[in-house]
Amino acid sequence: MKRTVITAILAASMAIGITCTAGASDGEFKVSFICPNVALSYWSDVKEGLDSAAEEFGVELDFVGPSKIDTQQQIQMMEAAIANKADGIIVASLDANAFIPVIDRAVEEGIPVICLDADSPDSKRSSFIGTENTAAGQVLGQALVDAMDGQANVGIITGALDSENVNQRVDGVEAAFEGNDGMNILAVEAANTDLGQATQKAQAMMQAYPEMDAMLGTTSNDMIGAAQAIKEQGRTGEILLIGFDDLEQTLDLIRNGEIYGTVAQRPVNGGYLAVQYMVDLLNGKEIPERVDTGCVLVTKDNVDTYKTGE
Repeated sequence: MKRTVITAILAASMAIGITCTAGASDGEFKVSFICPNVALSYWSDVKEGLDSAAEEFGVELDFVGPSKIDTQQQIQMMEAAIANKADGIIVASLDANAFIPVIDRAVEEGIPVICLDADSPDSKRSSFIGTENTAAGQVLGQALVDAMDGQANVGIITGALDSENVNQRVDGVEAAFEGNDGMNILAVEAANTDLGQATQKAQAMMQAYPEMDAMLGTTSNDMIGAAQAIKEQGRTGEILLIGFDDLEQTLDLIRNGEIYGTVAQRPVNGGYLAVQYMVDLLNGKEIPERVDTGCVLVTKDNVDTYKTGE
């Protein structure tokens, strides 16, 4: 399915979090993906991979989620998938502990669960597929160490504070800074993957910490919001920004120099593998307990070539 078509389908459903279906209507298996935020364009890339695999393997795929991060609403949608007797469930469990009961109930009722992008490791899920977030955080932190020659006063904007995946990214940043006495983290603020909140948090950080000369983001909107705040205050070029994920707006800001770089995940690959491994699981095959889909640092040097590996 073409990206433009996927985007159109997603746009029509995101306001109310309704279900989208891809793949063959008479597919051998019915699989539900429970998305944490259908309004975030990152998940349209994931959906591209989900849809591609669903079409290839003859799966009827439901894509459903709230229009903003709402763990309880996401859990309710997963409960509905259980009640509707999905053959398998794929879920991005941003709050690892909150999802344990519903994941375990699905498994106990004979519905296997794969976690995609955000893990619930203490649940009965069969596998986690996605970026190894601590390692990705280390890539993010090391990129800043290298860019700032080991000397920086850093503000970090992150996602929801109860999201295990973004907390692991912050842990990775801290690990990258170990042994570098010149790397000083001034504050870690949550913006809940919301552009407006990211802008506000960046503004507040600049006011509270005039010595801040670098900012990191662990989710897709963080550094877009920071770049906007910096521009509004006429400080473009004074604070070096490195973000997470490769939204087209982020890539444009890298091209024009407002953002130094970003750590890009491989969401299309993750979506595809989640469906592929779910089909294997439903066919009685063993699957890996963890699958790292990897990440890559994107800067002006490779912004137009990183997807092809050139």
